[in-house]
Amino acid sequence: MNIRIAHVGAARLGMGAAMAGLAALAACNQSGGGTSADTHLALTGAKYCTPFPQASASNSAAGLSQAPDPATAFDDCVHRWAYALAPARDPADVVAQASVDACGTALNNWTQQAQSQAPQTSSRSDQSQQNGAMAQQMRGAEARALFYVVQARAAGCAPPAANTLSAAPPPS
Repeated sequence: MNIRIAHVGAARLGMGAAMAGLAALAACNQSGGGTSADTHLALTGAKYCTPFPQASASNSAAGLSQAPDPATAFDDCVHRWAYALAPARDPADVVAQASVDACGTALNNWTQQAQSQAPQTSSRSDQSQQNGAMAQQMRGAEARALFYVVQARAAGCAPPAANTLSAAPPPS
C-alpha cells in the first residue's frame, strides 16, 4: 500500500511540475502586456541598438570618430552605413553588402595594415594562408554588417548624423 501511495504522490508531483512548466512557457510567449497571439519578439527601443563611438576632440566638428586601428575604423564605418541604409526596402543582405562597399577606403586601410603585419614570404602556402585569413576577415565583416542592418530594422535604431558618414569607392 505504501508503494501505491508513493506512486500516486509522484504522479501528482510530476503533473504539478508539468503544469508549472506550461505556465512558464505561456508567460514567455507574452510580450509585455500585449496579446498572447503575437509571437514576435519585441525588440523596439534604443536599448537594443549599438551606440556609435564618441567623436574625438579633433574631429568633433565633423562628428567622425578616430578609431585606434583600421579594423575598428572599418567596423565603425560599416556600423554607421548599415544603420543609415537599414530603412531601404532591399533585402538585408543586399543592404549589408552596400554598407561594406561604402567603406572602401577603410577596407583598403585595414587590408594594407594586415598585409604589412604579415611576414613577407615567397612560399605559395604562406600566401594562400594570408589570403584565407583575409577572406575570413571579410566574411566576418559582412556578417557584422548584416547584423547591424537587422538590428537597426528590428529595434528601430536611429541612423547616425549624415556628416558622420564617409563614402569612398572601393579600392581598385
